[in-house]
Amino acid sequence: MTQPNLRTESLFKLTWPIFVQNTTHSLVVIVDFLFFSYLSDETAGTVGQLLPIIWMGAFVIPVFAGTGVSVASQYMGSRQFEKVVPAYMMNLLFTLVLAWSFAGGLWFFSSDIGRWMGMDESLNAIATVYLGTMSGYFVFMGVLVSYNAVISSRGMTHWLMYSAVMIGTINLALDSLFVFVFHLGVRGIVLASLIAAAAAMALAMLLVHRNLGVRFYLRGAVRDMFGVLRPMMRIGLPNIIEPLSYTLQQTVISTMIIAMGVTSMAANSYAGRAQMFQITFAVALALSVQILIAHWMGARRFDDVNRLFWRALRVAMIVAAAYSAVLWLASDLVLGVFTDEPAIKQLGKSLLFISLFLEPARTVNIIGGFALRTAGDARFPLVVGIIFIWGILPVIFLIQRFWGIGLVGLWICFAGDEIIRAGINAWRWRTRRWESMGIAHFKLRPAEALVASKLPGEP
Repeated sequence: MTQPNLRTESLFKLTWPIFVQNTTHSLVVIVDFLFFSYLSDETAGTVGQLLPIIWMGAFVIPVFAGTGVSVASQYMGSRQFEKVVPAYMMNLLFTLVLAWSFAGGLWFFSSDIGRWMGMDESLNAIATVYLGTMSGYFVFMGVLVSYNAVISSRGMTHWLMYSAVMIGTINLALDSLFVFVFHLGVRGIVLASLIAAAAAMALAMLLVHRNLGVRFYLRGAVRDMFGVLRPMMRIGLPNIIEPLSYTLQQTVISTMIIAMGVTSMAANSYAGRAQMFQITFAVALALSVQILIAHWMGARRFDDVNRLFWRALRVAMIVAAAYSAVLWLASDLVLGVFTDEPAIKQLGKSLLFISLFLEPARTVNIIGGFALRTAGDARFPLVVGIIFIWGILPVIFLIQRFWGIGLVGLWICFAGDEIIRAGINAWRWRTRRWESMGIAHFKLRPAEALVASKLPGEP
């Protein structure tokens, strides 16, 4: 492999392709929901409440794959190039184990999950088809996200954008074909996503091995991968514990929303999907910040890292506030894309108003969490996240028991949670304790230092 270098240090040049990529993925989700809502509000509402289950894989696995970006990029920044490919290989191994284990569990329990969440027989039938078919998606996703991490670590985010556009085009064409021509219903919509992910996986592998010249190898691979194990586990495990806890919490919340009825289920699903573009921008900005922070932490450019963080935070909060305001003002038009039911639209409008306060705070937590974990301060956002993720549930249960809050009350609780956490994460970054937590400061034990000092074998 040639000496790896970062393509650009421009935040804008890194962010806009990731934003286009993630926007395309968001459009895929929204297009899928349009097709689900075409089938019925019950179908769309059911799938919406199952999304926390899907997020256990679709959110947690890519977040862990981001460990490959952080570790490999810090090795590049500190010019320890011999450790870059072993970091890529270890990242691929971990993501494959996570993705394929999740796929197996999803398939095996597909007929039970909806029932455990409190769905009746008709809704559980929809859930069974959806989850059983969706399990195949993660077979390809595990490979895709690990290869995308290699591309991101080199700053080649425009390649990810091209891949996403391809996914969106394939998905839309197959959705139309499977629903309108072959009448495959829920199974057809999911199959379209599965085939698109397989095509993207093949393209990512081609780009990494042919265009970037990355070569995986067998001789000495175990030794070299062991040499990067500790820093990957140090960053990677906290990376997945928080989002995993969040998705489990959302699963519990979904059971409460299911008990509120189809109107609440549909309103929650539609309002959540409408916010996806703003969240997509925050994640795209956070991923770009992650790439630059990782490289600059390796090179000990701490002042540049600090300025980058606050600049990104200001931009993200302004965009979140503006987008949420427009969404609320145009709520009738936006929600009308999904449904004509007045009760659903009225409830969804109330949720979008709460988003005016929720979304700017959420962007702080997205960018703050990514930045702290990438800089090596992974334990703090993990502890804070766990406390708030699980601590809010007793509060919700008590309020529900004594005041009988509905869906609007739940969203108010979520907004309060995000706002308080945002203040804590911003304070933590301001202390600048992260400066002493990067890989450049990470001391290996003597046996590991000996392993890490050896050059990787060549194919």
